[in-house]
Amino acid sequence: MTSKCTIQFDNNPLGVYYAGQTISGVAELITTRPKTIRSIYISVNGHSEVRWTESVYKQNNQGKREKAFETFSATELYFTSEKYVYGSNGGNQLELIAGKYVYPFQATIPPNAPTSFIGTDGKITYEVVMVIDRVLRYNNTFKQEFTVISPYDLNLNPMNGNLMEKEDRKVFCLSLCCGGKNPITIKARVPFSAYAPGQRIRFNVVLDNQSDVRCSDVKVRLMRKVTYNCHTPEIKTKWNEVKVSQVLLGEVVKQNRAEMNEFLEIPSTVPSSMENCSIIKIIYTLKFTVKLAGFYSDFDLVFPLTIGTVPLQASLMEEQESVIVGQPGAIPVFKPMPPPTYQEDSTAKGKYQDKTFIPKYPVFSYQNTSGTIRDPPANLYPSVVSHQPKAPYPTSPPPNDLNESLNGTNTSQIGWKT
Repeated sequence: MTSKCTIQFDNNPLGVYYAGQTISGVAELITTRPKTIRSIYISVNGHSEVRWTESVYKQNNQGKREKAFETFSATELYFTSEKYVYGSNGGNQLELIAGKYVYPFQATIPPNAPTSFIGTDGKITYEVVMVIDRVLRYNNTFKQEFTVISPYDLNLNPMNGNLMEKEDRKVFCLSLCCGGKNPITIKARVPFSAYAPGQRIRFNVVLDNQSDVRCSDVKVRLMRKVTYNCHTPEIKTKWNEVKVSQVLLGEVVKQNRAEMNEFLEIPSTVPSSMENCSIIKIIYTLKFTVKLAGFYSDFDLVFPLTIGTVPLQASLMEEQESVIVGQPGAIPVFKPMPPPTYQEDSTAKGKYQDKTFIPKYPVFSYQNTSGTIRDPPANLYPSVVSHQPKAPYPTSPPPNDLNESLNGTNTSQIGWKT
């Protein structure tokens, strides 16, 4: 390969930004032989895409119905910032001599940009792209994706602090040889309806099995349902559901009762909020499933759940109440909430997954701290970074820059050669 490009972000090795922040960095281009080009430009953009293929029946030229494949798709553009760093759009031919060149870039992410996401049939992606517009050849294109997170503070909606409770029962037909007239009853209780990744969803389950059917297991699962909406060639919707996390509580034999106080830990996963994306929607549910032995079908209790980027203050108190610092009888002293780490989406998969990039989301850990939080800590979000390249790169182009080989041609030169 005669050209190589490395794109780096200023003071942000993870490449994680929040909507509304400024992204900046440098693109380092190395060429091993001269190139005849028109221009070099760098774009920073964000967009979403939905695409899938289905088999359909269409009428052919002879009026007969035959099987065909139809592609359904939709796209949305959230922002694009393009800047020519060498040459100009549609300009004269230029010679790019062999060497190393460093070009800075900078763009502001819109405050309403949706969170990055990769799913089975769609994605929301943000990327820095350097393009070398070549003469009579294919362009050289280099890309580097980065993560954008739309802040979702769960404390802004009082409904997120509501307790959730449900009860259901199943009665078996008397005519079935393994059945009986007494039911299986399940009651479940969850203290809050919203959590952040890294938190533990603590729950109480009471399973009263007075039937003659064995309950082989009780499963508690956090499920994520993604809905994809296409516009072309017609309006159509597709959805799929994946398991984000699961805990197995074990069996409850017939004519027995069990009460379980357990928790389900939330791994790194995309927040629920997708108001600013119309073609991809995400919802979560917490599902309690009673698995029955034999040929009986399972039955579920399902709770809606919201996933955010800033935890509920009340849930922090519950999470940390066992490790309060202080003397008995004294006013509790709480440690501050630790800043999140940024971890790759635990469920990213499908044809849209890039093996070299998976979005990262904030994950909190409270196992050894406690606290009441009224405001997010100062280091909750990635800091706004410097817009200037760092050493060892010079702060301005050296005298013998690329324009020296152009015999006085007027070009735009923002990068520099080293």
